[in-house]
Amino acid sequence: MKAASQCYTRCFMRTDLLPLCDKHFRTMEPSLAPYSPDYSIDFFRCTEKFCGRCFGERVGYANPKRDQPPEVSPSQPRCELHGRPMFIISLDRQRNHITYACTEPDCSQRVVRT
Repeated sequence: MKAASQCYTRCFMRTDLLPLCDKHFRTMEPSLAPYSPDYSIDFFRCTEKFCGRCFGERVGYANPKRDQPPEVSPSQPRCELHGRPMFIISLDRQRNHITYACTEPDCSQRVVRT
C-alpha cells in the first residue's frame, strides 16, 4: 500500500506542461519538495538564478515560505470550466500579450492579458 501512495504523490503532476515564470518569463522546470517521509509536493520552479517563484497546479504562482501557506495573487487567472489556476504558456513581446492556459488535460481554455 505504501508504494501505491508514493506513486500517487510522485506521479500526479503533469510533466508535459512547460509554464513560464510570471516574473521573468523563463521556462520553469519540474521540482519535488519533501513534505514528510511518505509525501512530497510536486511543483515547477523558475530557472532564473535566485528567483523563488513556483507554479503548482493547485495553487498557481507563488513564492513558497517555510511553515506558511502560499500567498496566491487575486489576479491569478483561473479556468472558467475547471476553476484551476492557469499557467503562462506564451509571451508575445511585440504585442505585449501574455497567454495563460488551463492545467487540465485537453482543456482549450485560454486567457490573454496585456
